[in-house]
Amino acid sequence: MYSLAPNGVFWSIQGEAHLRGFPMAFLRLAGCSVGCPRCDTDYSVAEKLTAIDVVDAVLNVFPERYRDRWVWITGGEPYDRPMRPLIAAFRKFGVSIAVATSGKHRAIEAVDWLSVSYHGGYPLMQKYGHEIKLIDGLNGLDPWEYLEEYPDDMTDFWYRYVQPLTVDGVEDAESLQRCIKFVHEHPNWALSRQDHVVWRLP
Repeated sequence: MYSLAPNGVFWSIQGEAHLRGFPMAFLRLAGCSVGCPRCDTDYSVAEKLTAIDVVDAVLNVFPERYRDRWVWITGGEPYDRPMRPLIAAFRKFGVSIAVATSGKHRAIEAVDWLSVSYHGGYPLMQKYGHEIKLIDGLNGLDPWEYLEEYPDDMTDFWYRYVQPLTVDGVEDAESLQRCIKFVHEHPNWALSRQDHVVWRLP
């Protein structure tokens, strides 16, 4: 059974990093072992569903006109639980799968897009993927200190992003300036932000 958060399944537009602007279904799983002290997301369990019931719920939010169907699996931390049955169930219906993870656990199963958002305070176990994103100031995360511990040549990501901290829907101006400085100093990295907050989307 998979535990869903209160807003467990919804249709929206990706607002961050490389797939920014892409409409897709979002699947928010309940529970998170990372334990960010300033987390403002409700990860309590609203309901528990089997893998096939989860897939049915996601398929029901896809507009009929969309032929390219993506699901963005997030949390919480998706890899706190076995993901293989859920990924296999989505595959049967031809759904493209993106997973957002903190990188606290290894992601074993192949997915179409793996987004690692390192939060700091734990060893980075998932050192490869399609993109990595650092949120400056989250849990005291310093992008420069991250690179000292995990240099670019020690990880394998197609795209690397740094993103300013957003608190209560407001982007922190000082954090934004730090991110701009970081991007200027590190040409392998690009700037991201939480555009879905600006767009007033979930």
